[in-house]
Amino acid sequence: MRLLIAEDDVFFQKLLQQILLPDHEIVVAYDGNEAWEKLQSPDAPQLAILDWVMPGLSGPQVCRRVRACAALSSMYLIILTAKNNEADIVSGLRAGADDYITKPPIPAELRARVRVGERILALQDAVEAQSLLANQALRGENLPGKSPAGFPDRSRQSGQQHFSAIEASLRQHCNPEDCCSVPNTDTDRLMPHLVAESREKYH
Repeated sequence: MRLLIAEDDVFFQKLLQQILLPDHEIVVAYDGNEAWEKLQSPDAPQLAILDWVMPGLSGPQVCRRVRACAALSSMYLIILTAKNNEADIVSGLRAGADDYITKPPIPAELRARVRVGERILALQDAVEAQSLLANQALRGENLPGKSPAGFPDRSRQSGQQHFSAIEASLRQHCNPEDCCSVPNTDTDRLMPHLVAESREKYH
């Protein structure tokens, strides 16, 4: 998976790449402005690790811009910071970050948090794909002549199959052991929320 690292410190750039390069394609930004430009590109990585303090835009400022843009708002953002008090952490999350990790990063923890981000993105893709299929099925069943009198209405059955498929897909992509190994992650709680959101959208 491609991911963006926005970090102006060369030492931490190399450290992050050393930890993540075996399993990921790394795109590097040397300041906040460059990070924001790269995240707007057509082939932008969907997961980004953003240093809190860097030239140009700060990590939280990049997060706010991403969340304000509908086309980018589903990206998974991790703040990298030397700030580790509760107020700073809450401030970063409120700015739009999905997670945070403190400097210097512990390799195993960083890899685990990135895996959680990958899993969340996979869940989002699964829900979007199933929703598209449900839209296509509903449009097809509502065409004239598709449900003649005397035949059962299969739209409700199709919808139920759709939601069951979403749930199965979410379970397939989620490894509870990985999710539970990282504190302060909401992966398990996200699955029923995503399914419920899809139910509301199509009823």
